[in-house]
Amino acid sequence: MTEAFVVIDLETTGLDPTNADIVEWAAIVIRPPWFDGGSTEEVSALVKPPVPIPAETSAVHHIIDADVKDAPAWSEQSSQVIALLDQKGRITVAHNAEYEKAVLAKHGIPLVPAWLCTYKAACRIWPGAPGLSNEVLRYWLGLGTGRTGHQQPHSALHDARVTAQILGELLRAGTSIEDMLKWTTEPALLPTCPLGDWRGKKWGEVDEGFLMWIVRKIQDRPDVVFCARTELDRRERERRAATSTTTNAEDDVPF
Repeated sequence: MTEAFVVIDLETTGLDPTNADIVEWAAIVIRPPWFDGGSTEEVSALVKPPVPIPAETSAVHHIIDADVKDAPAWSEQSSQVIALLDQKGRITVAHNAEYEKAVLAKHGIPLVPAWLCTYKAACRIWPGAPGLSNEVLRYWLGLGTGRTGHQQPHSALHDARVTAQILGELLRAGTSIEDMLKWTTEPALLPTCPLGDWRGKKWGEVDEGFLMWIVRKIQDRPDVVFCARTELDRRERERRAATSTTTNAEDDVPF
C-alpha cells in the first residue's frame, strides 16, 4: 500500500556523488488520489556545504557561496529529510534516482524504503522522446511554461516539481507503480545505442556482432551492457519462435 510519494531533488557541489556535498534540497510529498485532488506538501532549504561551491556547478544551479553562508549545515537538516523519507508506505521518487540515492547515502541516509526513478521509467514508456532529461520531457509533454512562467530550472524545488509532473504523466499513461519500482532496480533501458558507428540507432538495428562485443568487452557501462544483452535475448526468442513455428508446420504435413 503506497501511502505517499516523496519526490526529492538535490543540488550539489559536483557531479560525482561520492564527492558531492549538498547545497540545496527539496521534497514534495504527494498523497492519493494521485494528481487528482490528493494533498501535497512542499519543503526546500539551502545548505551550507563544508567546501566552497565550484564555479562550474554554480553555472548549473546558480547557487554561490554568498547564498549559503548563513544557511544551516546538513547536520542540522538531515533529521527533517529522514522524517520525510523513512516512513512505511512511502516511495522516494527522483529523476535519475541513482544520483540522489548515492548522495543521500554519503550524507547518512542510506535506508529509504523504496526508490522510483522517473528517468528509467521514461526510457521505457517514451523511447521516442527527443531527450530524457527533466526539462526536455517537460516541454515535450507540453508541461513547460516558457518565459511567461515563473520558474527556476536547476533549483531543487523547481526540479522536484518537474519530476512530480513527469510522474503524474507516467501514471496517467497507465504505467503501474510496480513496474516502475522494478525498472528502478535494473539498469536503464536506453532507447538507442550510444556507442561507435551505431550511435543513435535503435537497438533492433544494431549489428549482432557489435552487441556481442559490448557484452564481452564493456566493463563500465552497465546500462549499455544491459541493453545489448536484452536485445540479444529478444532476437534469440524470435529465432526460437520461428523454429518452433516451422517445426509445427512440418509436423502437420500429411505423408
